Amino acid sequence: MALKIMGVAFVVGFLVVVGVFAYFRKDLPKVKDVSGNNFGGSVTYYDRTGQTVLFQDYNDKKRVPVEAKNIADYMRQATIAIEDKNFYEHGAFDTKGIMRAVVNDIKGGGSRQGGSTITQQLVKISEGWTNDVTIARKIKELILAVELEREYTKDEILNGYLNMAPYGNVNYGVETASQDYFGISAKDLTLEQAAMLASIPKAPGSLSPFSSPRFNPSLTADYFDEEAL
Repeated sequence: MALKIMGVAFVVGFLVVVGVFAYFRKDLPKVKDVSGNNFGGSVTYYDRTGQTVLFQDYNDKKRVPVEAKNIADYMRQATIAIEDKNFYEHGAFDTKGIMRAVVNDIKGGGSRQGGSTITQQLVKISEGWTNDVTIARKIKELILAVELEREYTKDEILNGYLNMAPYGNVNYGVETASQDYFGISAKDLTLEQAAMLASIPKAPGSLSPFSSPRFNPSLTADYFDEEAL
C-alpha cells in the first residue's frame, strides 16, 4: 500500500510539474542567443583606419560586447567567486543555494539572498526581470535557465553575463565598465580591478562609485556605500 501511494504521488507530482512548465512556457520567448543583441548597447564610430574612436552613441545603456578572449581571466574568476562559486558544478539552478537563501530570509539573517545562479541572472537581465520578484516570474526564470544550459556551454553563458551585467551608472558589460572606471580594456584588468568590478552587480545603485557626486558631478545626492564596496 505504501509503495502504491508513493507511486501515485510520484505520478501526480510529475504531471503537476509538466503542467506548470507547459502553462508558463507558452508565453515565454525562445532562448536564441546570449549575445545580448536584443538587450541594446552603444554604437561606436571609428575613423577610416578603424583604430581611433571618434565618439559613442548611446542612450540608457553604454555597452560594447567583447569576445571571451578579450576579457581577463581575473574577471571571470572574480565573478564566479562572488556571484556563483559552484557555477561549473551545478546545472541551471543551485538547489542548495536556493534552500540556503530561503532559510536565511526566513530567519532574517541580515541581507536578503536570492540564491540565483549566473545562468538565472543572465535570464533576468536579458528579459528585463531584475525588479520583478513574483513566484510566477521565478518559475519562468527557472524554465528559461534550464533551456539556456541545454543550448550553450558554461563558458558561453558566463561570457554572455559579463557582456550584460550592470556595473553602475549607464555601464552594462565589463568592457565599458573597464574603460570608464580604469581607462583600460577588459582584457587588461588586474586582480584588484577585477575584484572591484565583479562586486558591483550585486547592488549597482549603491556599490558603484558613480552613485556619488564625488565621481559623478551630475548627481546631487550620494547613494554610494563605500564601506560595503
